[in-house]
Amino acid sequence: MSIRRQPGPIPSGTNFGIINTGHMTGPTQAAPFSQNTTQTNITNEAVDEARESIESLRRRLEELSGQYPEVDAALRDLDMITPRLDEPEHDPGTMRYMLQNLVERCGGIPGVLAAAQLVQSTVLALLPGS
Repeated sequence: MSIRRQPGPIPSGTNFGIINTGHMTGPTQAAPFSQNTTQTNITNEAVDEARESIESLRRRLEELSGQYPEVDAALRDLDMITPRLDEPEHDPGTMRYMLQNLVERCGGIPGVLAAAQLVQSTVLALLPGS
């Protein structure tokens, strides 16, 4: 007696995905016809938050210009980070490195470390895998 092969079940709809409008950690599948596929949608609100934090830090640094040697280097770091906000997924490793450098530079400037850390957290939120 042979075993009769039956075709697998066919999904009966067009959308078998999970729609998440918040944060999600770990793998997620919409069983029984699931595949592990992820898509990161960056909202305009998140990009605006990052831009606002960068501009706030820039204003603080410009007020301190000439008082500390790290200020000019931190402003150059911001100039390199800002245009990358439009494509944060392009090279996330480089972006993480630049953000870390920015925070380290601002650590030596009184009163701006918290603002630099805010820039770091808002920009990191745009990167894939964050």
